[in-house]
Amino acid sequence: MNMRPDAFGEARAPAIACAPRPLDELRIVPLSTGLAAIYLDALPAAGRRPRLAVTLDGRPVPSPSLSAALPLERGGLRHLVLFTQDMPELLARDLLLTLDGVPRAEARPEWLQPPLRPLPALVEGLAASGRTRLLKMLLTTAASLFSGHGAELAALAQRMLDLCAVPVARPLGAAAFGASHAIRSHAWAELPAPEAPVVALGRQIRRLAGCDARSDGGLLHLHLPPAARAEGDLVIFTPDPVRLPAPNKAAAPLTAWLNGRSPAIRAWALGRVRSAAAEDPAAQALLAEMRRPDLPVRLAVRSLYVAPGGLLYAFRLEDPERLVRTLRLEIAGRHLDLDLHRGPAGTGLCAGFAALEAEAAPCRIQMVLGSGRIRTMVTVQPAAFDGSEPDGFAEVWQAWHRISGPPEANPARVLAAARSARAPRRIPVLVQRFGSPRTGRIALIAPAGAHPDLISARAAAVGAGGWQAEILLTLPEGPAAARMRDAAAAAAALHDLPHRLVLHDARAHPAEVLRAAAALIEGPLLLLGATVLPATPGWLEDWLRHLEETPALVTAGAVLDHEGAVWEGPLDLDAEGLLRPLDGLPARRLAGTSTSFPSPELAGLSRAGVTRLLASATGHADLAPALAELAAADRAAGTASPFRVSHPFRRFGGAAHPTGFAEALRGEELRLQAFPAAEGL
Repeated sequence: MNMRPDAFGEARAPAIACAPRPLDELRIVPLSTGLAAIYLDALPAAGRRPRLAVTLDGRPVPSPSLSAALPLERGGLRHLVLFTQDMPELLARDLLLTLDGVPRAEARPEWLQPPLRPLPALVEGLAASGRTRLLKMLLTTAASLFSGHGAELAALAQRMLDLCAVPVARPLGAAAFGASHAIRSHAWAELPAPEAPVVALGRQIRRLAGCDARSDGGLLHLHLPPAARAEGDLVIFTPDPVRLPAPNKAAAPLTAWLNGRSPAIRAWALGRVRSAAAEDPAAQALLAEMRRPDLPVRLAVRSLYVAPGGLLYAFRLEDPERLVRTLRLEIAGRHLDLDLHRGPAGTGLCAGFAALEAEAAPCRIQMVLGSGRIRTMVTVQPAAFDGSEPDGFAEVWQAWHRISGPPEANPARVLAAARSARAPRRIPVLVQRFGSPRTGRIALIAPAGAHPDLISARAAAVGAGGWQAEILLTLPEGPAAARMRDAAAAAAALHDLPHRLVLHDARAHPAEVLRAAAALIEGPLLLLGATVLPATPGWLEDWLRHLEETPALVTAGAVLDHEGAVWEGPLDLDAEGLLRPLDGLPARRLAGTSTSFPSPELAGLSRAGVTRLLASATGHADLAPALAELAAADRAAGTASPFRVSHPFRRFGGAAHPTGFAEALRGEELRLQAFPAAEGL
């Protein structure tokens, strides 16, 4: 064998040239507009997590960016980086990923097929712990870091939850207490770790602070303080993510929610209430209520009526410990909370109108306690409103007037509006004739009153003109009817003056009685108060001539007191209420003019005025607004309602002017009549 002597010597073999190892493909996943993810799957480094870096054209990726190493099912790690970059610009640049300074993966713009991957690729192959870490990073750190992508990031989170098949815990109701505290219950047995993040999913991803959770008997209970109030779905980590859908029914009061709970959960929930009570008055009230199962509260239903468009109500609440926040009316599935005027001893009063239409449905009166709990006090069937003053309104008006309450809460204004919405009601009457059957050219209509001698005095005042007049006396049925019947018969016989006694139900209202009496006559009428009589000769001819010639519907007159000063003349209004501007003036100081509000103590209606009165579509209860409606019609037609002073009448005894609530109610009823004199008030 021919061998060189140094064939196995120490000489070095020549180096063999080898091609460099190619880098892995760096995968790119578009997440949303301007937000991308890149990742590389690699074996783990021994002992520690390698340091990762990504460059674009040799420069670090722009801030903000977020990286993570997620465990894979088959071993190894998925190195993931999230950063902001528009996709066209990203694909036009060289991307390089290094681990511990060693290049490991790249993506180059000259490649014919860019390494784009769909969103599911981001979670494919991840171990369960890797998916949990990815979702936690996305819902917490990424949501904060990339907050400018809020709506798109929230939509991305919903898709990722679906891709990761995150389980849904079935909602099992909720409880509410305090101002805005809530406890949600779900069918889930695992307990979240302390400080486990709770995230609300909506248009934005929001991490909820201050939440506390407990697990008991296969149920997960989550307390949400006011700062963590959320209406939609939540995600909690137990430690794996769980979706908590919103409750499918309204939250129950905490006391109802506690029924049937274990002692541990009851103690935990009450501990949340005690913690909240330091800053939440409603939570303080709940603790006080729970210490007093039999609440020292009494409710009196003063009135409850069905009126056009809703309910008229008045209540009195005795609540010395002020446990009740407000009262609530509930009818036919709808409810309205009422304002309470509180007295120093905790007594609450309320009266007003509730726009809750219900023809025949019963009404539940409930109390809303300071904690928000609702308890039904009584169920009442409302009565039909007949126009009478409801019990309790005057008392509430006094409280409202004392504190100068807001105009919309004025019980007088509320009642006036309800009265004006009533349709007219025809009342049955019994008519008895005395004296001649002839019909006069003018009718005097007056209440019979309580003094029979005034019936004779009124007939005597007609004098020789009796052949032109007749007198209609209105009288409620009752024990006094016989005496007045005898007085009317005697006056008709003595003065040869026809009298008619119009008997009516005692519950009928004055304006209804006037309409019933006016329907019996054929000419104009002169309306007198029960104690008002003529005082000067020639008055009948003067009024008859005026009422037959005037184009006005209504004319006002003046009534003097026993000293000759004006006791009642035309009425007026200002911002404070009803005015009597002529009261107390001497009769010689009066001058004929026009009027806005004729007084029911003395007013004349032409035949056209009588016709208009009978045709009115408003069921006035009192005389003043009925006459004011005629004056408003005069103004609308361009004819001022006259005020005649040539023959003032005189008042003989009788009651004083109304005051307080009665006067306020009359003022509000007159204010509702639309005519120029009341504009701007």
